[in-house]
Amino acid sequence: MSSPKKNADPGPGARVLSRRHIDIVLNCPQKPENIGGSARAVHNMGLGSLILVRPRTINEELTAATATVHALPVLESMKTFSSLREALLPYELVVGTTARGGSRRGDLYSPRQLAPELLFAGNPRPVALVFGPERMGLSTEDLRLCQKTVRIPTDSPEASSLNLAQAVLILGYELLLAAGGESPPPPSVRAAAQETVLNMYDDLESTLLKIGFLPQDNPGHWLMNIKKIFNRSRLTAGECDLLRGICRQIRWAVNNMDRLD
Repeated sequence: MSSPKKNADPGPGARVLSRRHIDIVLNCPQKPENIGGSARAVHNMGLGSLILVRPRTINEELTAATATVHALPVLESMKTFSSLREALLPYELVVGTTARGGSRRGDLYSPRQLAPELLFAGNPRPVALVFGPERMGLSTEDLRLCQKTVRIPTDSPEASSLNLAQAVLILGYELLLAAGGESPPPPSVRAAAQETVLNMYDDLESTLLKIGFLPQDNPGHWLMNIKKIFNRSRLTAGECDLLRGICRQIRWAVNNMDRLD
């Protein structure tokens, strides 16, 4: 008989790391049943809040029926935003989900690989797990707002697409399992908030466009290759300020070539 896995159900009385700092963000959800099912998964797996971005419709009766009475507090505290960027500003780590691979989508992690990184004892950083609309999932443009990308493995490429609420539940379950294992090491530095990182990328893009490094027709695609480098190391607020300072100096130099040695 094989020995039990370290990250198996810890049982009663075991120390389990909190997942309350991990919020679920549904971008453009189309079906109220999936909103309710996601709320139920958030409650069942001990996650944080449920965030909606431009939902097609919210049928309160159907949503509440799918969530069941136990998850009604999740629906009552649910927030709605008009843009994905706005919804993600408070977070220090944003993880996008995808059923598709490809070089444009960056490095892909499985839920089991990524779950321990999202759990921190003490003072946890806010984390957003972002899910796309039921039919198409997150676009490449949406994933450019994320630092990491997770894909749930399936039996074959033809069976890669999952029901939205099921995907939320699977990720929540992996987080629950990881929370019952050994505590991960705390971060050595505090990462910059998403708003700080996105503002730095805006500054970087405008500067690289000004000096002709990025093409005018599709700068976001080429900038993604640069973002991959930064996303591996998780930028701090000071590092973002440093990079923005470099951008300012580059723009000054371009406008004042006659004053340079």
